[in-house]
Amino acid sequence: MHNIKTIFLSITFLFLLPLSAEAGVGEKVISTTIKSVVKGVVALTNLEKVKKKIVYKLDRMDKEEFRVRYTKFYKLIKDLPRDIKTKYKVTPHMSKYQMTKNIKSATKKEIYRIINRIPDKTVAELFKEYLKEIGHKSPKKGVT
Repeated sequence: MHNIKTIFLSITFLFLLPLSAEAGVGEKVISTTIKSVVKGVVALTNLEKVKKKIVYKLDRMDKEEFRVRYTKFYKLIKDLPRDIKTKYKVTPHMSKYQMTKNIKSATKKEIYRIINRIPDKTVAELFKEYLKEIGHKSPKKGVT
């Protein structure tokens, strides 16, 4: 499943490269595509089962492991709108307790709302970073 998502997202990104020359258009298309895929995955997910699994893993993490993982996760959520960050007490140093509390209270409706509110620029940047991590090289501008 992971490979299918990677292929789909990579192909989508490659077709959108010419659009990214126009300010914001490429980011919007990339973000809309990725958000749609993620919301589709959420729709098909047994949320209660996933929440239990995540909470179980969090319970077994020591403070240092949590801090390292949360620091990476914070990069995704740091640009959320202020009202969401306030509601979920999102800070650079959120506690494991608060993270567990947030996960336990999550509903699909709220997850969709959060996904929709992640800035397009953030999603596009994270996707480009992901492609670099898996070894994808973007063609130079002007090359089709």
